[in-house]
Amino acid sequence: MSKEGATPDELIATVTKRASFLAVLSSGAMEKRALRDELGVSRSTVYKAVRELKEYDLVERTNDGLGLTLAGRILESEYDTFRQRTEDVCRTRHLLLTLPANCTIPTALIEDAETILPERHAPNHPIQYFERMVSDADCVWGLSPVALPQYVDLFYERSVSDEMGAELVLEQPVVEYLVTDYSDELREALEIGNLSVWETEKTLPFGLIVAEGTNNEHDGVCVVVYNERGELRGLLTNDTRNAIEWGQETFEQFRDDATLVGGK
Repeated sequence: MSKEGATPDELIATVTKRASFLAVLSSGAMEKRALRDELGVSRSTVYKAVRELKEYDLVERTNDGLGLTLAGRILESEYDTFRQRTEDVCRTRHLLLTLPANCTIPTALIEDAETILPERHAPNHPIQYFERMVSDADCVWGLSPVALPQYVDLFYERSVSDEMGAELVLEQPVVEYLVTDYSDELREALEIGNLSVWETEKTLPFGLIVAEGTNNEHDGVCVVVYNERGELRGLLTNDTRNAIEWGQETFEQFRDDATLVGGK
């Protein structure tokens, strides 16, 4: 008997409980015996699952056996997507918890993202990955709330060697630090014309690098996660088109509200 008055919570509970049955049936209709063999469950388990799924109109009898209804197919697909996003969050939550709760991080960034974390015997692992990413790029766009010496040296070398163009939005204290401690290097890099620097009075929620390489070979986006003390906690990296587009849009939003310090 169909439960016509089923609530969304009841449907969610049933889809979650019987997700394995829905996943198997998403490939095509089959008989109960085949379901039992495929899932390795008892006859009574199949009977209970099929009864529940029928009650919520998620499966129906077809000429080829039990098959998903349109409602069942939609919910199976949405549940699979939700489960994948949940796995993405589980894989990246160590870094997500370090970011501000109101930080705008889309699912496009964490979907299939790689996390680069400091390791006990390789604490500089994230910095080394960051350096390789920038070293392989032809153009980079970035945000930074901190100024690590390794970053300064890397961007100086790449910009003065006429190999890489860079546009950077930096927090005001970072610009002050560069002007005070790296004035000659900053002036030289800006005069050559490969580097442009903007100053923002906003607090940047994370560091960001969007890299572009020849023939898209080294394209990617990297979110650099710091704690409240400015200590590097790790990287979230992704090379999908949606993630890169988000990175470019995020950079442009901060740049549009920043003040040009030097460059084009």
